[in-house]
Amino acid sequence: MSLVPPHPTPESRAQRALFHARDGVKAAGRWIQASVFAGAWTWMRILKWVAGVILALLAAALLWLYFLDWNTMRGPLARYASSRLGRPVSIAGDLRVDLFRLEPHVSVSGVKVANPAWAQGAQAAEIPHLAFSFRLFPLLFGDAILPLVRFDRPNIVVLRRADGTTNWDFGGGNTGWNLPPIQRFLVRDGRIRVEDRVRNLIFTGTVSSEEDAGAGGSAFQLTGDGTLNANTFTAALRGGPLIHVDESKPYAFTAEIGFGTTHVTVDGAIDHPFHLGQFHAATILSGANLSDLYYLTGLAMPHTAPYRIRGTLTRDGTLYRYENFSGRVGTSDLAGNLSVETAGAKPLITGALSSKVLDFKDLGELFGGKSQAAAASGRLLPDIPLHVERLRQMDADVDYSAAAIHSRDFPLRGVRTHIALKNAVLLLKPLAFQFAYGRLSGQLKIDASRAVAATDVDARISDLRAEEFVAGRPPPIEGLFEARAVLHGSGSSVRNVAATATGRAVFVVPHGKFREAFAELTGIDLINGLGLLLSNDKSDVGLRCAVADFDASNGVLHARRLVFDTDPVRVEGKGAIDLNTETLRLEIVGKPKEFRIGRLHAPILVSGNLAHPAIGVKAQNAILQGSLAAALGFVFPPAAILPFIDLGLEKDANCAGLLTQARRQGAPVKKK
Repeated sequence: MSLVPPHPTPESRAQRALFHARDGVKAAGRWIQASVFAGAWTWMRILKWVAGVILALLAAALLWLYFLDWNTMRGPLARYASSRLGRPVSIAGDLRVDLFRLEPHVSVSGVKVANPAWAQGAQAAEIPHLAFSFRLFPLLFGDAILPLVRFDRPNIVVLRRADGTTNWDFGGGNTGWNLPPIQRFLVRDGRIRVEDRVRNLIFTGTVSSEEDAGAGGSAFQLTGDGTLNANTFTAALRGGPLIHVDESKPYAFTAEIGFGTTHVTVDGAIDHPFHLGQFHAATILSGANLSDLYYLTGLAMPHTAPYRIRGTLTRDGTLYRYENFSGRVGTSDLAGNLSVETAGAKPLITGALSSKVLDFKDLGELFGGKSQAAAASGRLLPDIPLHVERLRQMDADVDYSAAAIHSRDFPLRGVRTHIALKNAVLLLKPLAFQFAYGRLSGQLKIDASRAVAATDVDARISDLRAEEFVAGRPPPIEGLFEARAVLHGSGSSVRNVAATATGRAVFVVPHGKFREAFAELTGIDLINGLGLLLSNDKSDVGLRCAVADFDASNGVLHARRLVFDTDPVRVEGKGAIDLNTETLRLEIVGKPKEFRIGRLHAPILVSGNLAHPAIGVKAQNAILQGSLAAALGFVFPPAAILPFIDLGLEKDANCAGLLTQARRQGAPVKKK
C-alpha cells in the first residue's frame, strides 16, 4: 500500500493549469539543483541557473495561459476597466481568448459601462458582443496592428451637462484618437444617443460599417442616420480597402453629412492611419443659413442667406484650419482663411474674411429684410433670436471687410470691422461703413456673460449728405447730415434690445437747402404752400439748421428738442417714438417769419405704425380756428379772414447755441 496521497483531480481548466505549472516549476527546480550543485560555482553555471529560472517561469506562464479558463478573469478585467473609467464596468457573458496563434483573437459578451452618479439612466454603454484580433510579432516590437475589430448591437449614450461635464472620457484630450491600423472594422446595428446641454442638441441614430467587395476591390464604408434636434441627420464615410492600410501612407476617404438643409462634402486623407488628429480634406459647405453650422461645429455663426463655400480643411492635433475658402452667401461673395484652436477651455477662432460685393439682404432678417411673420404683423424691428448663449462657448479674433455693398435702402460703399469675442463679450470695433459721401463709424458690444445679454451701441455719422437718403430731382433737402447715438439695451433679439433701450441720440443738419413748398406746408400755409406744390415749383430756401435730440428710456425716445429752422418758417416739434410697440406720435408746428394769409393754426401729426406712419392735422385746433372765423364772419363778414392771418413775428432759431449743444452730446458737428 502506497504512503503517497493520491494526486487531486482538477475540476476545471484553471485548476489543471495550476497543477501543470506547479509540476513544471518542480521539474525545473530539480534540474537547476542538479546543474548548480554538481560542481563548483562558475559564471557559466550562474548564467545557466538564471536562464533556467526564466525558462521555468515562462513555461509555467504558457502552461497557465493555455489551460486557463478566461471567464475567471472577467472580474479582474472589469475591476481594472472600472478603475480606468471611474465608473462600474461589468462583463456578464463569455470571455474567450485564443493566444496561441499568429493573430491572437479576443471576444467578450455582455459588456456594460455604467453612467456616473449624476447622469440619469443606468448605462453609458451596452455591448452585447465585441471581438478583436491583433498581430503577435509586430506587437512584440511595439507596433499594434488589428486585423479585426467588431461590435455587435452596441448601444452608446453620450451626455454633457451645462457645466461641460461629460459621462465619457474619450482619451487623448483634444488631439484626436490615435488608433492602430485596423484592417477590418465592423459595426452591426449600432445605436447612439447624444444629449448635449451646452449646445442644446439631442441626437439619436444608428451606425453600421462593412466592407463591400465589388469589381473595383474591397472598400470600407461607415454609415449613420438619425435625428438632430428633430431634423433628419445622415452621414456616410467611405474609404479604400482597409486590408492594405499602411501607417506610412495616407488613407484616402470621402464623407457626406446632411442635417436639415445643411450639407457637408469631404474628400481627403488621414495622414498617418489611424491618427485621427491629423488629416486634410477638400470640403464643401452648403445650406440655408450659416448659423445652422453651430449644431455640427459648436461655433457661433451669423444668420445669413443660403450659402455654398469650398475650401481646404486640415487638422493638426488641436488646431483646425479652413484655408483658401471661397463661395457665395446669397448673391454676396465670401473668401478668406479661418483657424480654430481647441487646446483651451473654449475654441478660439481667428482669421480674416472679405467680400468684393456684400448684399445687405444676404445677412438675413437681422439686416436684410423682414420675415413673413414680421411682415404680416407690420413690425419693422426683427424679432429673430440672436442666440447670444452661443457666445459663451467660444472666443474669436476675426477681421472682415467688404469693398462694395449693395443695399436698397442705404447708399453704402464699403464696410470693415474687427470682431473680438472673449469671455462671452462680443465687440465689433471699429465698425465702419463708408458712404458715397461720409461715413458711419462706432462700435457694437454684446455682453453675453450675464443671465440676460446686454447690448451697447455707440455710433457716429459724419460728413453724410442728406440728399443721398431722399428721392426727388432736385431732392427736397440738401446739406451735411451728422449724428451720434449712444444706447444701451438688453435681450436676445434686436426687438428686445430696442424695447429696453436707454441713452441719447442726436441728429443734426448744420446748414443746407430745403424745398420752399414743404417749408410753407409745415406752417400749413394753404395759399403759399399748396400753390407752390400744385404748380410743381422746385425752388428752395435756406435751411439755417435742423436738430433732433432724443432721450431714450425703456425703449421710448422722447423728443427733448425738435427744431427745423428755414428762412421763411421755424419748425418745432414734440412727441415720442415707442420702440416697444413700434409706434410714434409727433406734433410739428411751423411758425412763419413773414406775413402770411391763409395759415391754418393746427399742428401736423405724424403718428401710427413706425413702418408706415400717417401724416395728418390735429383737428381740434383747426375746428376752433374755423369756429372763430365763422363767429367773426357772422358779426362782420370781412372779419372771417382774421383767424387765418399770421403776422410772421417768429424769430430765427439760435442755431449757434443748438449746434453747440449737439456737439456736446457727441454729434460730430464742425465748428465754423
